[in-house]
Amino acid sequence: MMDLPLPLKHMEVMKEDKANASEEVYQQLAEVYDPELDQPLTELGFIGGVDIAGEKVTVRFRLPTYWCAANFAYMMASDIRERVSELPWVQKVDVLLQDHFHDEEINEGIKHGKPFLTAFPDATESLDDLRETFRVKAFQARQERVLRWLKGKGLQEEAILEMRVGDLEQLLKKRPVAKQVERYLNIRHERGLPGDNSAEAFSHHDGTPIDPGGLQMLLNKASSTRLSMEFNTAFCSGLLNTRYGKDQQGLQNAALLKDKTKESTGVIEA
Repeated sequence: MMDLPLPLKHMEVMKEDKANASEEVYQQLAEVYDPELDQPLTELGFIGGVDIAGEKVTVRFRLPTYWCAANFAYMMASDIRERVSELPWVQKVDVLLQDHFHDEEINEGIKHGKPFLTAFPDATESLDDLRETFRVKAFQARQERVLRWLKGKGLQEEAILEMRVGDLEQLLKKRPVAKQVERYLNIRHERGLPGDNSAEAFSHHDGTPIDPGGLQMLLNKASSTRLSMEFNTAFCSGLLNTRYGKDQQGLQNAALLKDKTKESTGVIEA
């Protein structure tokens, strides 16, 4: 193979470094979830692009509609900034929400590290309260998917409630359910539930045991939560495709005009 001249070699190295940096950023973004849908922004198509200039990273993201709730958008923007900032080589992160009726306020608030209630003083609920509400729903939906698979395999309630975390670890070897089990174990860890092999595999979101005879009632409630999430995910995906097209390039929609006289903060209560 012909050796490249030194300047071209340097350019090739720079391209490779930039590609590696971009991959690292997207790996971090894959850890940012839509709070309502419990799906990564990267899978939902909400990331409009990533620009890297040395130690500065700019992340553009967009949502299915112009009127998506400001508190949801603020939470995702904040999480994007936090996750990308964890990379040791990143010194600055700019998050640019596009095509949203509060994008200026959200972008400015995130840039200066303002809490949501400071950026939106008319709001009444903190992001911490909202996040907890949706993380509980995520726990219920993830647990329900695993429980439904186990029941489909013929396991009865008594056997299921006797299962331990170590049994779940063994299920990671079974391809049909491995991803669902991994997601469930992750959210157990996130909530600080016991992770040793002898710990109960299934409990309520706060760690309290499931009462004997109470599994079906828990499943009925959790199934409703999961189905709502799945419907909203499909609905949002359709809206996003309609708005940006299948390629989802996240281009600015110049036809949208902001009504700055609108009094609503666009905050949705959970």
